[in-house]
Amino acid sequence: DSLILKPMDDLFDVMLAEKSKGVNAKEGGGKEEEDIESTRKRIAVMHDDPLPPSGSIDAYFTRDYNMVNPGKKHVGVQGGFIIVRPNQAAFDEYIRIVLSGNFRMGGGWGGKYGGYFGAQQIQGICSYFYDEKHPGSGVELNKCYYNVMADPPRQGEVGKCRDGREDCEDCRDTPLEEIYSVHFTLCQKPWHCPPLYSAPDKTKAICNKFHGEWFRIREDLERFRAMERNVGGGEVGEYIKPKGVYMPEIFRGFCNSGQSRGYIPLQ
Repeated sequence: DSLILKPMDDLFDVMLAEKSKGVNAKEGGGKEEEDIESTRKRIAVMHDDPLPPSGSIDAYFTRDYNMVNPGKKHVGVQGGFIIVRPNQAAFDEYIRIVLSGNFRMGGGWGGKYGGYFGAQQIQGICSYFYDEKHPGSGVELNKCYYNVMADPPRQGEVGKCRDGREDCEDCRDTPLEEIYSVHFTLCQKPWHCPPLYSAPDKTKAICNKFHGEWFRIREDLERFRAMERNVGGGEVGEYIKPKGVYMPEIFRGFCNSGQSRGYIPLQ
């Protein structure tokens, strides 16, 4: 239930850069070093924390502050988005951690990484792996640009910041064209044609934009399939616009009514 809106090449370029880049800048690698530094500046890190040296990053993720009380020290990784550098040794270590069973009820992995949804699984074990076992190797990306969920930054709109800070960024204000990926968790699945009656106005507005993007891509796929149907037949494929009447300005004719029963599936 995720949607990629922009390429994430910058993340991979910095992750896969040679660790020695910064040392060799004076040995003829200046231009390449410049390019990597420029790329690094485009990566939005949560709380503007410094990005680890290029080539030393093993994972990118966001955290799920909605699952904990403000100020909790060890917050879980959000399970809908994680990019990892393939590494057999790391995979083997994950297996050893799971088999060790060092998960304590009420405490979590290592007695510290738990107390929230998914703690026994990816949300807790990834936090334990990159924060406790290999600190500095994982990067928490800014959730206003990556894995965006349209969640309010504060408890109850005006309460404490969910990330425990005094001031917090409202990701619902991020321009759509600056967002790399969306996670349809609070917004609900697009193919459920969600009406979002109970959502706050600000959440509803950005969710409608996210759903609109999903259905824009759905329509693009349908147009492509229409052209493919007549390849070699001498005629240009005709796209027949669906006739769903429910919120066509967002759902582009693919919903007859609210909820999943109203969705018009691919044929």
